[in-house]
Amino acid sequence: MIKLVCPECHHQNEPERIYCHDCGARLDRSVLAKVAPKQEDAKETQRRLRSMLDPGRAKMRLTCFRISKIILGSCALAVLIQMLQPPVHLPERVNNVELQQINLDLETASMSHSAAPLRYTEAQVNAYLVNVVKSKQAALSKLLQFERALVNFDEGVCRITAERSLFGVSVFPAISYNVTLQNGTLTASNNGGSIGRLPIHPIMMKFGDMLFTDLWAALDREKKSVSKMGAIEFHPQTVVLSPRA
Repeated sequence: MIKLVCPECHHQNEPERIYCHDCGARLDRSVLAKVAPKQEDAKETQRRLRSMLDPGRAKMRLTCFRISKIILGSCALAVLIQMLQPPVHLPERVNNVELQQINLDLETASMSHSAAPLRYTEAQVNAYLVNVVKSKQAALSKLLQFERALVNFDEGVCRITAERSLFGVSVFPAISYNVTLQNGTLTASNNGGSIGRLPIHPIMMKFGDMLFTDLWAALDREKKSVSKMGAIEFHPQTVVLSPRA
């Protein structure tokens, strides 16, 4: 490689430099013009042209390109099918249920510190949500028509699924939280979710939380009632709310 020697400090510089890397003096680039460019060997040129114009290679590249498009298209279709599939073990739609007085129970327990812990099953909470959301349709999004909200409880985990309708097709975004209640502050940490049967990583699900913004606003009263309690525990298919000591 040709080095450009600085006339001031004699530092050897790379050929692409205009000024010396060491002292900043302008370099004499005329020496580069005297270096003859490397000539490609005639046989090498012929070999390169033959490889470029080889019909077999061109056909192979075209075949690989078509196969790649088919694979990518199949993956995209599989993802779409997974997103449109309803979750496994989706509860049946509940109609004409009696209103569960959960909110009234919470208010009573928050004022009576000696009250026993409140215990509710998934079925009871889901029945309550049917009635609550039915009375707050005006607060819910009209872009993705809200149909219903469902909860699933596991050890230390609360999972919320919202059934929404997009052009008549049901979509089931779900989000999972680790929930804690301490000193009147209800804290929920996102630990992932799904759309249909497609699992979503917790980092990506932070952006998916916007799909539930209208639902959280509709359930703000319930959130405040739970915050008045002393503790909340989630067990398989059951939630336990304890009054403040």
